[in-house]
Amino acid sequence: MATADPLETWTRVRAKVADLGRDRRTRCPYSADSGWEEKLHAILGAPWPCPEASAFWDLWPQVVGPLISRGLQIGPRSFGVSNDGEPELVRAIWCLARHLRPIRVVETGVARGLTSRFILEALLRNGNGHLWSIDLPPLAEPELHAQIGAAVEGPCRQRWSYIRGSSRRHLPRVLSQLGQVDLFVHDSAHTERNMQFELEHACRALPPTGALVVDDIDLTGAFHDLMRTHPHRQFLICQAEPLQPDLRRFNGRGLFGIMLGQAAWSPAEPS
Repeated sequence: MATADPLETWTRVRAKVADLGRDRRTRCPYSADSGWEEKLHAILGAPWPCPEASAFWDLWPQVVGPLISRGLQIGPRSFGVSNDGEPELVRAIWCLARHLRPIRVVETGVARGLTSRFILEALLRNGNGHLWSIDLPPLAEPELHAQIGAAVEGPCRQRWSYIRGSSRRHLPRVLSQLGQVDLFVHDSAHTERNMQFELEHACRALPPTGALVVDDIDLTGAFHDLMRTHPHRQFLICQAEPLQPDLRRFNGRGLFGIMLGQAAWSPAEPS
């Protein structure tokens, strides 16, 4: 493992040492916003009920089906100790991508690339935009490496740049080169140190009308700190509601957060 990628191994070891004494699963007492999807669309100035919801559900089996046919399991802890983005999270990101029509999108954490694929499909339908995905495959589970981005296929793939490695090594460079990011998605290691690092760098590159999505916000206080330090922004606490919550994640909650601009805007309607 160490000889395969010594620099990333050293980066991971340093991160683990830095996280000593910090409880990775320290919970923050978030309460999900009632009707968060409707509120999200109101902030975006987008119609509700959202016409993009049916397009999302039409596309979902087309993305998941080929993975299942290859024998890949979809669901909780199906990618090592992690899992791919669940429908509620991915649908929110899909709507952001369709309504905001971002040009530059950055995400951390890929796994099999369900979220990546839906972002790319949205960009393809928008007719513009590119996605940069940063992900360090599980160093201790090399058998999973071939599955990274497995869902990303077809014409949308030309809009994708995959950067293999940790966000601590690559995110500052990517953001510096892009200058500005219209949509940022955090779904990599959910330690407080890593989340704070990513959110601090992403916020510097986010314009007033940009959006930021953070998965598993209740694992640390990083999103709470973000809300406190950016009072001019609008925040939503969202909760995924799977059919079997106890089987979905280790904590059964499925909370994710969204940070948006201060004022609603009127983006062009999706074509």
